[in-house]
Amino acid sequence: METGWKADLPADMGINAILVVPQRFEHFEEPSAYAEKMLGYDNAGRCCYYQHAYTITRDVLDDEDNFYEEASYHEILTAWLLDSGQWLCRTTSRVGMGHCRNPAAPPRYELAQSRPR
Repeated sequence: METGWKADLPADMGINAILVVPQRFEHFEEPSAYAEKMLGYDNAGRCCYYQHAYTITRDVLDDEDNFYEEASYHEILTAWLLDSGQWLCRTTSRVGMGHCRNPAAPPRYELAQSRPR
């Protein structure tokens, strides 16, 4: 996951002035499911930052009839609470991460009325 909570913000939006700034963070991880989540909270204890990342894998048979696990889908969703009460959400995903090494799709930005879950 990204180390800086503002790392994925679009530079050209001038959005920094309208973000609710987190003061503390909680991190949750489930290594066996290749998943993690981070929540950020403001001074009042309100959640104002959200990020999850997960990877879906599949079993693949190689040329020597051995199975191995290969990542087939990866997603990172990051969301920031705006002063307006809306959430700015950024989603990036990558499909077919195995032998083809497909590039990640361009990030998608959207406004939501509630925090992603």
